[in-house]
Amino acid sequence: MQFDYDNPLIRFLNKTTDLLVLNIVFLLCCLPVVTIGASLTAMYAVNLRSVRYGDGYVLKNFFKSFRESFVQATLAWLVMLGCWVVLYIDVRFWSAADMGSVTRIMLAVSYAIAFVLFALQTWLFPVIAKMKDRLGAQFSNAAKMAVAYFFPYTAACLAVQGVFLYMSLINPAMVVIMLVIGFAAVSYICSFFLYKVFSGLITEESLGADDLLYQDKGDDDEIS
Repeated sequence: MQFDYDNPLIRFLNKTTDLLVLNIVFLLCCLPVVTIGASLTAMYAVNLRSVRYGDGYVLKNFFKSFRESFVQATLAWLVMLGCWVVLYIDVRFWSAADMGSVTRIMLAVSYAIAFVLFALQTWLFPVIAKMKDRLGAQFSNAAKMAVAYFFPYTAACLAVQGVFLYMSLINPAMVVIMLVIGFAAVSYICSFFLYKVFSGLITEESLGADDLLYQDKGDDDEIS
């Protein structure tokens, strides 16, 4: 019996299997905590490549990116983690304070900063996955993209992540889904929005006459 790999059901099953594998390896590589940045970067590297070139070689591409981006992605994660810790302490402090309108204003400022950090983080690790530059430039590029492409791309990614986060908080079953496939699925969905931006900023190998994403680019472009 010969399978028709262009069959929509077969493609769906293959994609689901890839996301299951990707989710497992992502979580395993997050366990030391300090490696979460490298794991996030590798997961986005796999999914962004999948959006562009199709599926295949999940483990190979994951560990290739994990190894190549480890130092920069880990440093970026430690910076972000430090910001989140400071912000968490700040929110706890003002939540316990009883200073009337001052408390409300400072909490509002803290939540606004959290929103900005979340938007920055949404772009940071995909940027590290797709672009080669100094760490400071990676932060700068991520911030610029988050602002310049807020509508619709940043907003869409924040909405997708927000919905999954909210569902996980109110429904224990959603936590199980996240642990099984959810993190990779969220990254995959966001990758469609993120790649709309990357496609205008980087050059990649053309897929020929059927290339819908790079119809106007030559075949001699290099993969970034």
